[in-house]
Amino acid sequence: MDLGRKIKQGRRQFNFTQQELADQLHVTRQALSKWENNLSYPNLDMLVDISKSLNISLNELLGEEDKMIKQISNDVRSKHKYMKYLYIVSGIFILFIVMSVTMFLFLYGKETNSVATDRFNPALKTEIGYAILPEKTPIKREKVKFHQNDKQKTEWENVPQNIYAYVYDNAKGNGEYLKFATGLYNKDHRWAKITHKGTYVSKASLITKDDIPKNIAQNMSNSYSNYGVKK
Repeated sequence: MDLGRKIKQGRRQFNFTQQELADQLHVTRQALSKWENNLSYPNLDMLVDISKSLNISLNELLGEEDKMIKQISNDVRSKHKYMKYLYIVSGIFILFIVMSVTMFLFLYGKETNSVATDRFNPALKTEIGYAILPEKTPIKREKVKFHQNDKQKTEWENVPQNIYAYVYDNAKGNGEYLKFATGLYNKDHRWAKITHKGTYVSKASLITKDDIPKNIAQNMSNSYSNYGVKK
């Protein structure tokens, strides 16, 4: 018995009209009529639904329907092929978005010197540079809050300020002006090792001049006075 007659017979055993079964399967009555008359075949997903609705196993439904099985096989291959193309197109689209965002962050960060942008910009690499500091730690009188005996108090204190200095990244003298904090230092440690990504400084450590690589130190000035301190 062919598939069409099996569907029709199963429908009649449950006393379903074509419209009632079509409604259960969420298809049109015309589509069901074509299946029952072997004018077209349902896809694999629909065959599973028909099997459940009519309580007929898939093996019993398919039987010797070679033509239908070939069509279902072609449908499955077409679906896999479609999904493969979909994955490729989606991958290209995602790659385009990532590259566009990366380029935007790179150009925006370079144009605005944005510390926050540089911090998360994947186009920038982390570098280590060296800087000479002012002879004295920049100090500013500020009100500092602290707790004493479960009470909050305020006192004026000398608070170290951020330093704006030129950071040498290589022996050619290439680098840029960066803003960073080192805390208090003395004349023997007025050099700094700076770990940064663009304008974002992740670490600033006080060092002596002997700690600076010789090929970089020979191109560094011994004076901070001409560094154009940012105000």
